[in-house]
Amino acid sequence: MRLVPASFKREALAAALVLALGALVCLGAAGVSSARPTHPSRTAVVPDGTYGVNVATRGEYIVFTVRNRRVSKLAFQIQILCQASDSPSAEPRFFSAAQAPQGRLIPSNGRLHLEWQERGDGRLGNIGVNLRFGTRDSADLNVIVPEEQGPEAMPDEAKETCDGGSILHFRRGYEVPPLPTTPSGAPAF
Repeated sequence: MRLVPASFKREALAAALVLALGALVCLGAAGVSSARPTHPSRTAVVPDGTYGVNVATRGEYIVFTVRNRRVSKLAFQIQILCQASDSPSAEPRFFSAAQAPQGRLIPSNGRLHLEWQERGDGRLGNIGVNLRFGTRDSADLNVIVPEEQGPEAMPDEAKETCDGGSILHFRRGYEVPPLPTTPSGAPAF
């Protein structure tokens, strides 16, 4: 039996086929891996302390405490626009709140969302607060006050609907200014 020497053309074709198949597998694997995030999930660092800001020019503020990644003692005041049922134009008002849900855990991504209802400045408001911790800490505050059902509190008083929102950039280490007091030293409110 006589053996025929291998053809260089066949060997080159087989090698090219193996290389092309290998390149196709590598590109497919690279396409699958690019669907994954390029960085591992990040956990926002939220040190314990008092956070807040007071924007005196607009009359808006927010202040709260963080302990063990839990938010408590959240209080704020923002401007809202109110439209009375008997008025053609909206008027600016303030809405203050201090009864937020207590002890809510800040998720690892540093974004906490709170929702609740509270009566502030005589109005029952639906409140939404988004706290974001990261490179620039911010609070996105929204208040909607629907028209209350039933008779007016006063005979000549019109019903009103209000809404408003604000974004406040807070910082850690905020010190609450002294609260106003009466001449006897008791809180003024």
